[in-house]
Amino acid sequence: MSKQSTLAIVTIGQAPRLDLHADLAVLLGSNVKVLEFGALDGFTLEQINTQYPTATKRDILVSRMQDGRQVQISEQDLEPLLEQAVHKAEAAKPDAILVLCTGDLPEFNDVQVPVLSPKKIVEHFFAGISNAVTLIVMSPDAAQMENTHQRWLGNGFDVQCLSGSPYLNDGGREHAAQQAKELQGNLIYLDCMGYQLAQRDDIAHIAGKSVITPREIIFNTVRLLLK
Repeated sequence: MSKQSTLAIVTIGQAPRLDLHADLAVLLGSNVKVLEFGALDGFTLEQINTQYPTATKRDILVSRMQDGRQVQISEQDLEPLLEQAVHKAEAAKPDAILVLCTGDLPEFNDVQVPVLSPKKIVEHFFAGISNAVTLIVMSPDAAQMENTHQRWLGNGFDVQCLSGSPYLNDGGREHAAQQAKELQGNLIYLDCMGYQLAQRDDIAHIAGKSVITPREIIFNTVRLLLK
């Protein structure tokens, strides 16, 4: 029997990420032990909204509280909290650490365990297929769309942007999928680690287009690395 590897997952929200577990079983398999840590562990949603308001901030990130509610925080406010969570994960001595976010992250150069950056992995993936796709990108919140467009433009993709949260059942994803149906792009990328495979399938059914999540790209890469 091969040795079981250990992956520490650090969410920018709160652990455990129950919305992730079913997809992990499919994408990682049984040979990787998962430990979970959260940058916002120990906070209430009300404390976060009071201490880290986002109304005047740019670079907003969206994640999930332990009870399933959506939470928002700016990259600037998140960074010191995320660093603490990564160092806590490092102390557990995993084989690798994955930060559960596709946004811009610190380098974590002082961490003695490999820290995997979803953003970099995703960018390399799309660079390899850039000649074959015209991208439509869905973000959790409309406030992220301008930054999303600029970020992808910097990577050589003039993407069309939509919004629909993976954490809310407000019809936003379905509305965005209907919008995507009328656009010219041939691939929808769901630009948040919160999007589930079941949500991917629903969006693909409505839009009539191929849809891919960062979970697929990231966890397939992790599975290969931790073989």
